[in-house]
Amino acid sequence: MDKEEARFVLRCFRPDGADAGDKDFAEALQMAASDRELGEWLASERAQDADFSAALGRLALPDGLREEILAGLAAEQGETIEMDSYDGRMIGALAQIAPPKNLRGEILAAMERSTPSAIQSKPKRSWWNFGVPAAAAAGIAMAFIMTRPDATPPTGSGTVTDVFPQGQAVPISHVEAEAISALSAPGFSLDLRDPNHQVLFEYIRKEGRACPEGAMPRGLEGVDGIGCRKLDVDGKRGAIVCFRKDSSQVVHLVVFRKADVQCPGVPENAGPQISEQAGWSVARWQDSGRVFLLLGHESPEDLGELF
Repeated sequence: MDKEEARFVLRCFRPDGADAGDKDFAEALQMAASDRELGEWLASERAQDADFSAALGRLALPDGLREEILAGLAAEQGETIEMDSYDGRMIGALAQIAPPKNLRGEILAAMERSTPSAIQSKPKRSWWNFGVPAAAAAGIAMAFIMTRPDATPPTGSGTVTDVFPQGQAVPISHVEAEAISALSAPGFSLDLRDPNHQVLFEYIRKEGRACPEGAMPRGLEGVDGIGCRKLDVDGKRGAIVCFRKDSSQVVHLVVFRKADVQCPGVPENAGPQISEQAGWSVARWQDSGRVFLLLGHESPEDLGELF
């Protein structure tokens, strides 16, 4: 298996572990663990999927859209169809999705790699038969999201599917991608809610995780906390602490032990590196044996004012 084949396989990897026993997935994941370029590509893919999923979750469907779509499709086909509420929501959501720019090329590449047998059968008449011609690309984009790691487990443990072998430090880009994925998930929840920093820090310490105390940005020292939760990334135990910067802005502080995270190019005990990733402003820095990420939806300049 070469890198391109590994990329093709990993695009279909399901985060619930259902594919863990498949030899092709196992080989591709091993390549991602040993090849830095492929590993960073995989982390970036997961971050993009999380951002796309979050954007889809924020869609507000206009009043009457469902009825307009159904009426138009039925009129075009000259038939009437029966739908339930789920069908209507699905069509409305698909109609508003903008597929990724490179989706067409990926689909064509997949078609060239596969040789399925032609199966002739009369399809069941349903809303899908009407909707596919108008929203095929959007539907395939939805399939990519629904099979990728865009949510944490319902237990709230913050544990994600392992990609890198146990004992190996993970790239900071991978930690960043998993943090964004967790924060963007519709089911994101906190293990503990309290505005008092010390209460949150004590919980993190009791859980045996790196604690941000003593190395927080100055701009957060007088800001009320919202809560915290555990964040496990490929066996590495970290934490997220959420702060309400003002009435409308929330920032999230992620902390891991330095021994667990590879962060070349991020200076220790120096100012943060601030960038934009997948719709988030992100600050990275190291301090006293810990690695930090600060994430928020404000501009990089506004995030930098906290330091």
